[in-house]
Amino acid sequence: MEPFITAVNPEAIGVFGLFATVICFGLEQIGVGVTKDTDPVKMQRTLGHIAIVFGSVCQLFTSVWCFAFNVLGDHSKFLGTVFGFFGLFWLLVGIFFVKGGDKKMLANFFIPCLILNTLFLVRCIQDGLIWPLGMAVVVIEFLLLTLIPAWYTGNPKLGKLAGVWNLVIAGIAFFLLYPHVLG
Repeated sequence: MEPFITAVNPEAIGVFGLFATVICFGLEQIGVGVTKDTDPVKMQRTLGHIAIVFGSVCQLFTSVWCFAFNVLGDHSKFLGTVFGFFGLFWLLVGIFFVKGGDKKMLANFFIPCLILNTLFLVRCIQDGLIWPLGMAVVVIEFLLLTLIPAWYTGNPKLGKLAGVWNLVIAGIAFFLLYPHVLG
């Protein structure tokens, strides 16, 4: 007899959260929709709310679901850890953007994130999760390596490059999301 309640795969929710968040951040970083009349404080606050709702809540939900119901099989704990980490990552980024502050402090946080992301990459390679997850993790490495000096120096060219990396992550996330959307 089958159980009455069947756990569903929440991966699409977490990937959609990533997809939506990095597109919004990427477009803002490269300057799409930003004019000289745009209030930077309101823009930063809006990005913070996007990071909290889409980046954090969606990915934390997916993480809890992965751990509670083992919905992704052999990779459930690993992917639950990845979604959980990035859910907390986006929560911190979102709170920072809503409250404001010195971006150098957040750049300091990106250094241990870079180390942990490298460990995620090693695990992706070990488990054979090269495309698209492993490639997304590689691009996140490039993003973090760009954001650290960008936010320390305030270099606008590095900020735009970070926006491009965000959009590349969104493109890869589309390939993670695509099978879930079409079933």
